[in-house]
Amino acid sequence: MGFQSFKVLFLCEHNSARSIMAEALLNRLGAGRFEAYSAGITPAASVSPYVMSVLQKINYTLSSLSPKPVSTMTTEDAPVFDFIFRLSHHLPADGHWPDFKGDPMVIDWFLPDPSDMSDSKIRIAEAYADMFARLSSRVDAIACMSVDTLNNALNLRNRLERMGEESFRLAS
Repeated sequence: MGFQSFKVLFLCEHNSARSIMAEALLNRLGAGRFEAYSAGITPAASVSPYVMSVLQKINYTLSSLSPKPVSTMTTEDAPVFDFIFRLSHHLPADGHWPDFKGDPMVIDWFLPDPSDMSDSKIRIAEAYADMFARLSSRVDAIACMSVDTLNNALNLRNRLERMGEESFRLAS
């Protein structure tokens, strides 16, 4: 029996916080069962220093993380994704998401952007820590799913979308 690896893309507006965190978490927690990528609609110049700090605390190798435009995920040599998670409401300038190769399941997990915080450094750091905790619980749940569950599209879509609800519970 062969080993199945799932390719996952996390999208958000700037690809400097939410999607970068999700990419790093799934690559870590997915232990080779998943290949996670991230991209942004209007990518930032660099990854948020708050995200870098959080990921350093879990000893994540930071050298592979950088903001990328979503167009890099639609080229001829781009991966064929099994899942795409949209973490923000923002759309590309033309108002449409690009076409990705294959037939990926698209799930919306709209989350507030911690970079929108303009408060004290402590409050900003708390917003990033909260985002990390929210993404960690969701990504951990995905990483623990069986191959059979991940391949059962009818039930999986509802389960993944429910994870994006505010009152996410692992038992549901």
